Amino acid sequence: MKKLLLLFVLSLFVAPSMFAEEVQIGGLWYNLTGTTAEVIKNKNEIHYSGDIVIPSTVKYKSTSYTVTSIGDFAFDNCCEMTSIIIPNSVTTIGDGAFDWCSGLTSIEIPNSITRIPFEAFGHCTNLTSLTIPNSVTTIGNGAFACCSGLISVTIPNSVTTIEGGAFCECSGLTSITIPNSVTTIEYEAFIGCSSLTSITIPNSVTTIEYYTFAGCSSLSSISIPNSVTSIGNGAFIGCSGLTSITIPNSVTTIAYETFSGCSSLTSITIPNSVMTIEEIAFDGCSGLTSVSLPNSLTG
Repeated sequence: MKKLLLLFVLSLFVAPSMFAEEVQIGGLWYNLTGTTAEVIKNKNEIHYSGDIVIPSTVKYKSTSYTVTSIGDFAFDNCCEMTSIIIPNSVTTIGDGAFDWCSGLTSIEIPNSITRIPFEAFGHCTNLTSLTIPNSVTTIGNGAFACCSGLISVTIPNSVTTIEGGAFCECSGLTSITIPNSVTTIEYEAFIGCSSLTSITIPNSVTTIEYYTFAGCSSLSSISIPNSVTSIGNGAFIGCSGLTSITIPNSVTTIAYETFSGCSSLTSITIPNSVMTIEEIAFDGCSGLTSVSLPNSLTG
């Protein structure tokens, strides 16, 4: 009983900074915990607007807090926000943090960020250019999905994984270079990038997952490196501008719908490594006049 009473008395004197508290400081809302602060959604249900500067530190009740994170959906649907400065003190950006921020035309991601998460900048339709810092190792699911105004992207050598739908429906994107550090390009990563004319796949990539480049109708040619052993279903479906493609000797299966709808493809050489061509792999390839089959398929 005495121990319980002592614990209760001590709890009355614990510093307030040990508990989470949501407060507004200088126009932004924060969740304060310990000595760190996280930028959160406006608790008054008013969207942030104009030019936003996130400070590296904030002060509340004589205590200083380091701003280390931007919370999930913190600036979601802030269509009238025109620019934002993120300090290097921020190490984490939450899911959907800037989703639907259609007023943003550019953004500088600090070197302290290692992962760009789920739809962090999705639907930022006026974002035209982007430099991803050397600190980033993963571009998350739908990180830049539907950024239709995005024309160019620089992906640094630090990135190892491009997750599903990372750049899906970026219809203004014309070219992209994937660095040799990337080992994984996940499903639908570039689906619907209808203005993409060229792409370089590095030798570090072993798998092109399903529908990765589906609907990239302006893509005229692509070279698949010998490191690739697997090409997923519909990986190039609807690439109607594709006139030539080289399938490496490392590939054993041409999957379902892989080149379906590639109406400009005139000829293709299938290497001896291929043992299986699945259903409608070349369906709708109306321009195809020459196909060279390997001995493994002709007997």
